Amino acid sequence: MLLKAAGNIISRLQKTEKVERFRLSLQLVGLAIFIYFGSQSTFYVVLLSVPVALLFGPVYCGWMCPRGMFQNIIGSMGKRVLGKRYNKLVPKRIHKPLLYFRYVVLLFLLTVMVLHELQVIDDIIMESVVTDGLIVVMVVSILLSFFVDRAACRYFCKEGAAASLTNLVKIRMIRRDPSICNSCGICDRVCPMWIDVSKKDVVRDTVCISCMKCVQKCPVDALKVE
Repeated sequence: MLLKAAGNIISRLQKTEKVERFRLSLQLVGLAIFIYFGSQSTFYVVLLSVPVALLFGPVYCGWMCPRGMFQNIIGSMGKRVLGKRYNKLVPKRIHKPLLYFRYVVLLFLLTVMVLHELQVIDDIIMESVVTDGLIVVMVVSILLSFFVDRAACRYFCKEGAAASLTNLVKIRMIRRDPSICNSCGICDRVCPMWIDVSKKDVVRDTVCISCMKCVQKCPVDALKVE
């Protein structure tokens, strides 16, 4: 019995390592696309991923975004240095309203783009204030991942805000089987977006980035994408 359980754990760890290597390879592809095509590449890649997103949600965010890769690297450093203090910078009561800030960033950008097309805002302001300002916000938010898991994704990413809306219409969702679930809370702890997966029968949150880490880590396979 113990040998079988140990074998299952080892098998799961090996599977997780393979999945994470695959995720990293996709993120490196995303980084190469970003370097070659520039900052606008993210927007176009998100658009191209819409057909898959309609099935599974914002998979680009959870699997291919290079900013996610940098946040994971910086976050792993933060976990080593801060230990149990990691992810404590933002209390949960502030976390939930802060989730809407990325929609504010998206709305601000769309408004500025319209005003620029109408020539209300000139090119100098557009480039020096708006574009540079958004770059600074994104860099700072990525660095915040040293203290908070996926800070940029949670609170600042405009592309993530747009992509997250596919969670409202996606066909296949993460479902929890209460008859199998042992309420261990592992899915809650590994979720980078701070979703209480163990308290839901179906994960419908717009904040979900479809990284599937909760499904990967569930020790009893109570979570499935259906």
